[in-house]
Amino acid sequence: MGGIEVSGDMFGVMNRRDVLRGVLLSGGGLAMKGAASPGPVVRTQYGRVRGEERNGVRVFRGIPYGSASRFLPPSKPSTWKGIFDATVTGPRCVQSPGNLFLSAAIGEYFRGSKERLDLTAQKDSEDCLNLNVLTPSLTGKRPVMVYLHGGGFTSGSSLLTLFADAFPRENDVVLVGVNHRLNVFGYLYLGGLSDRYTVGNAGQLDLIAALQWVRANISRFGGDPANVTIFGESGGGGKVSTLLAMPQAKGLFHKAIVESGSVLQVATAEAATESARAAVKKLGLREDQLDRLATVPATQLLAAGGGTGPVFDGRSVPRQTWEPAAPATAAGIPMIVGTCKDESTLFSASDPGLFSLRDEDLPARLVKAGIPEADATALLAACRRDHPRDTPTDTWFRISSDRGARHRAYAQVERKLQQNAGNVYMYYFSWNTPCVQSSFPLRAFHTAELPLAMRCVRYPEAEQLSKQIARAWAAFARTGNPSHPGLPDWPAFDPTRRSVMIFDAPESKAVSDPDREQRVIVTNLPSGQAL
Repeated sequence: MGGIEVSGDMFGVMNRRDVLRGVLLSGGGLAMKGAASPGPVVRTQYGRVRGEERNGVRVFRGIPYGSASRFLPPSKPSTWKGIFDATVTGPRCVQSPGNLFLSAAIGEYFRGSKERLDLTAQKDSEDCLNLNVLTPSLTGKRPVMVYLHGGGFTSGSSLLTLFADAFPRENDVVLVGVNHRLNVFGYLYLGGLSDRYTVGNAGQLDLIAALQWVRANISRFGGDPANVTIFGESGGGGKVSTLLAMPQAKGLFHKAIVESGSVLQVATAEAATESARAAVKKLGLREDQLDRLATVPATQLLAAGGGTGPVFDGRSVPRQTWEPAAPATAAGIPMIVGTCKDESTLFSASDPGLFSLRDEDLPARLVKAGIPEADATALLAACRRDHPRDTPTDTWFRISSDRGARHRAYAQVERKLQQNAGNVYMYYFSWNTPCVQSSFPLRAFHTAELPLAMRCVRYPEAEQLSKQIARAWAAFARTGNPSHPGLPDWPAFDPTRRSVMIFDAPESKAVSDPDREQRVIVTNLPSGQAL
């Protein structure tokens, strides 16, 4: 969709003049004046872009990689004359207000600093198919790491890459961050209501378009298009999991990292169609009036809901993704998969009692959460034996995380292993961060390893741990093996040793089948959250 929408939330610190600075219409293509100060210029297949140098890294922001029409697959971007100003952060997709990097609880943790607030500015727009590139040099042939942001499939942006200049500089990789269509704009499935929209998952197809841009252009930024790793946390891990099941993505990346985002199945076409039908009705339209959706204001579309994630449409996603087995398109792709010890603390402030549990509270809490009494008793006994220093609250969140994200991660790893085509490595992040939300300690919360992997370090005690994770990710991108001299040997996961790298401070180590009894009990339970 054309037009620019500036959000009214905390992202609105960038005024319209700044957003539009230097834009010229020339010969039907979009051209941009050069940045105010000299910076590196690269010629892409669509036109030249000018970036900036920051801390020894060449940074390019907001480069267009595609063009979007509502609910349809992306098309190529228009070419432009002149030089595109890639020193201004590109817009994220229209979404609900919020800015992770200004969060009172974890904003500084993700920024890696009390400062750098200038990098948090970002506007919202449907014209959001843009990406960032950070590279140590415009020459050479480095591993390329493409970051797919979290926020489920409904919110978020690639902003983290702009705080992560230390990562490509220290590890000699090219880092790419992608913005794409989300929520109703990227995932509303209208294929059950109109033949025009039979190909669903526009948001995922945007990511494929970005990877096609990388293949065609990244060598001009010092990257190797034949060595591309995709990685993401939470919803980003879900996007990685889904891309691994999309035939159109085959060959565009060569390794994958899934961080607390092992999405094993996507919505059925039937369920997604019902969601779309409800959204259309909420907008006051009939099903034979879908053409009117093109003119509905973006804010009204967003409020109508629908489009919460990918769908098994039989076309862009031709089969259920990881159920009952790993997709054939994932064969030959080495993977890293892992989770955090306390995934659900970040979402539990509404139940403060969880942070002051007593031993006698746990059995009833677990049973209420749907765990059979006998299994709850066995789980508690195993946790108390294996982790005697844990408080009742520690035990609760450990079981919650094991039952949810870790349960799905193990399932994905084991299904990948059954392919016998590409190693898979497993990790478990257990460092208790100093982060606090509503006076409650967040511990090793959901997404806690992500900024450390990107070398955003707010607390000095995590410096060594951050280097271990970042170097492991970069080593994996380079060679397919995450082991490196600063980390104990990290064996690939296999059915016998079941090695898992436990990331912690002051010491990380590989452990064979950690918490085995708990894992076996949880494996036989339905996946869920003990909340």
